[in-house]
Amino acid sequence: MAEASGRRRNGAIWLGLLLTVLGPLSGALEFIGFPAAPLTWISLVLPMIGFVLVVIGLWRAFGRPEIYRGKIAGSIIAVVSVLLLAGSIKLFSIARQLPPESAGAPQVGQRVPDFTLPDSDGHLVSLAQLISGSAGGAAPKAVLLVFYRGYW
Repeated sequence: MAEASGRRRNGAIWLGLLLTVLGPLSGALEFIGFPAAPLTWISLVLPMIGFVLVVIGLWRAFGRPEIYRGKIAGSIIAVVSVLLLAGSIKLFSIARQLPPESAGAPQVGQRVPDFTLPDSDGHLVSLAQLISGSAGGAAPKAVLLVFYRGYW
């Protein structure tokens, strides 16, 4: 909306701030069923686009102050956008790192050391018991171990 003096709001700055804030928040999309693979890229690209819009808005505010307003707010928003962009880049680099391989982890085809864990009824069951089979049945050919890191 134009005011009586003919000055206009600088929407590029505010849209840039919105995109810069939405970048780090895009990590929550995984929890609503969004595919996880593009999330790290979305959380990096949105703040970059937002920062470019903030720079365009600042250029407009300082280059043509007679038309566009927002020098002070634009400067503050630019600092916030730079901090959010730096945080997004750091989070992106952390998300892309793979954990180092454990030297003690069993390899595919390697025999697993024996262990004992409680079953669903609370009875202790060892890996040796599972491999040897039940009293009346044949021994299984293999045991599938599933390591589940879920929320209980």
